[in-house]
Amino acid sequence: MTERDTMNANAEDTYLRDVGKHLRTLTPTQRDAVLDDVRAHFADAADAGRTPEQAAESLGDPARFTERVQAELGHDTSRTDRMRRVLQWLATGAAVFTAMFVSFLWPDQSLPGLDTQVEQYGFGIVLLNLIPALIAAVPLFVPARARTIAAVTVAVVLTVLSLAGNTTFHTLTAMLAWAAVVVPAIARSGRPAAGWRITGAALTALPAVLVVVGSLVGSWEMDASSWLWTGGLVAIGALIAVPRAWAGAVVAAAGVAVLIVATLDLGMLTLGIWWAGGVLLAVGAGHAVAHTRPRTPAGE
Repeated sequence: MTERDTMNANAEDTYLRDVGKHLRTLTPTQRDAVLDDVRAHFADAADAGRTPEQAAESLGDPARFTERVQAELGHDTSRTDRMRRVLQWLATGAAVFTAMFVSFLWPDQSLPGLDTQVEQYGFGIVLLNLIPALIAAVPLFVPARARTIAAVTVAVVLTVLSLAGNTTFHTLTAMLAWAAVVVPAIARSGRPAAGWRITGAALTALPAVLVVVGSLVGSWEMDASSWLWTGGLVAIGALIAVPRAWAGAVVAAAGVAVLIVATLDLGMLTLGIWWAGGVLLAVGAGHAVAHTRPRTPAGE
């Protein structure tokens, strides 16, 4: 291969690499098809006696070229980012809610007299309990190219924190942080397929199933109201199978209701109840944002 051939190959490879970086939000099949079209364009240019630089110039800047391609494919690149941001704001809000609950309402079992943390340690403990909220908010303020890795890192960190000691209640925050990672990924090419909706419905029903199994094996007893609560949660969770944003909103609202009732009536609050509310909120909110209709330009 001559030096000129090497330079031409490098120019084509560089353009293909730059285009590939901007196509990461497409499915592998779509991405491969676009790259094949670009290679064909360079081959046609070579047959016509044009240089790779001229071929690349005719396609335009890689970033703008991929924007045009994604628009032609009906892919709104800002849509998944909006999903991620909504769920990350919810995770941050959940962390603040949890910090207030743990600081001011939840009696610390490790302290004499079951005092709350604020009564025992002072207001400074509130700032300490707000650290997960600061962590959850990190992906909202990083550059666009780093948001995905930041979201994954934050979800992992929050999961580890939620499994440690008195921060167990932050499992709610971790669930929403993972939703901010998973939902944009599965909805990047459109609304989630039926398989994902069925999986979501199964997740929302899982806490109720575990409660029933525990009752059947004698771990605890369930009265009529317990069966009513359990059946109601299963029925609400089943709405996730409905491919509409309102269905997810109803499930998320049910999760919020469970969390609020649990915080107001500490006698019924267990980690199981808290986690059940978190699952409903995370799955429901994810379903709602994934099935929200894409924005259309004004005048269309």
